Amino acid sequence: MSAIKLKFVAAALLAATAFSAAGAVGFGPLSLSGVTRTERKGFYLTLINPYPVQERFRIYSIEPENDKAVARVRIPVSTPRLGPFAQRRILVVDTGLIPGEEHKFRVCAERVRPAGEELIHARVCSKITARRLR
Repeated sequence: MSAIKLKFVAAALLAATAFSAAGAVGFGPLSLSGVTRTERKGFYLTLINPYPVQERFRIYSIEPENDKAVARVRIPVSTPRLGPFAQRRILVVDTGLIPGEEHKFRVCAERVRPAGEELIHARVCSKITARRLR
């Protein structure tokens, strides 16, 4: 192979690596808030697969300031598979709201990779606030 072809192949591999790290997952909106009269409040988030192949993702809820899981938040489809360049709406339900309470949490999405294959742990989180009327 000529030196020009080798440089082209190396540049293409570098670009593919940069794309895969930068396009880890699309998830949004990045912040949401809502008010309810009942003990539950639902939100829809959009998950986007930026890859040219089918991928599986993990969606989970954590506290606003740390990575501690929030048990009262329900995500019916927490490990969806998306086709190439596909998107899907994900339902997130905050439960157990008491009258007058404002509950803040984050919902995060990341690509599921087999152990040992991932160089960068890339995730995207949405900040969510649910409030129940008195």
